[in-house]
Amino acid sequence: MNTKLEHIIIKYLNKLYGDLKEYRTNDIPDSIFFIKGKNIYMEYNLKNEYLMVDYDTIWSDLRDTFSLEYDDVQSIIPIWVGDTYKLSGVTAFNFMFDLVDEWRRIII
Repeated sequence: MNTKLEHIIIKYLNKLYGDLKEYRTNDIPDSIFFIKGKNIYMEYNLKNEYLMVDYDTIWSDLRDTFSLEYDDVQSIIPIWVGDTYKLSGVTAFNFMFDLVDEWRRIII
């Protein structure tokens, strides 16, 4: 991916998702959730440095808007969260189905 496209994508991500708030809960102390309203968009696991990204919003927006493949999305998200949310060394994944239920149980 070229640098110019990366800048465009990061600007796009910041416009749509640059205002997510950090949320923590004692029920899942090893995670930081990134939320807007009552919706969870990302979960950062502090122990393994995995960033689980909601597939139906952030991940599919990048895939559909910029025609990105999985590897491209997986490589641009750590750059974005490093710049915007000061998370370094993360590995991004689209969320696994078992997280959907877990995220729904969290009371924000």
